[in-house]
Amino acid sequence: MQSKSGCTLADGFNLWEKIYAQFSFLSMCVIGTIGILVVDWRWAMAYVVIFGYGILGIVMRHLTCPRCPHLYVYNDCLQASPKLALWLIKKRKTVPLSGIEKALFYTIFILIPTFPIYWLLSNPALLSAFLLTAGMWYLGQRLYFCKRCRVSDCPFNRAAFAVRRAAQGQ
Repeated sequence: MQSKSGCTLADGFNLWEKIYAQFSFLSMCVIGTIGILVVDWRWAMAYVVIFGYGILGIVMRHLTCPRCPHLYVYNDCLQASPKLALWLIKKRKTVPLSGIEKALFYTIFILIPTFPIYWLLSNPALLSAFLLTAGMWYLGQRLYFCKRCRVSDCPFNRAAFAVRRAAQGQ
């Protein structure tokens, strides 16, 4: 599954890539949950549902992960153990994301880093830690992983754009 772009990420993820992606994402979610929990436990439960069910129940089960060749071709996963991912995903999908699926995808990935900010404003240390980990995760995705991803239907995928530009000689 090599491309002309010279990307080797499709061959699987190394340990440091997995640690970076999983640590930054889980830290963002845990810090956000703690920040909300300090103020109001009910809203913390809502946030746990947003990132827990949003990622595990919707993104991993129905949106991008069922379309990921990393999981099905290389038995590898950046964000979770391949066994967990395969347990969550019941059927591989080969059709592009629909408009509703894309909207749902963006909604989840916008809510996760924005939802806790209101509650975190009262605690500058937690707010700073949250923004740092959120920045780490989103910049890591945007500047590294999404430029090399082989999930062509993911709305964040930028590899196809880079390959098209390279083919056009730009």
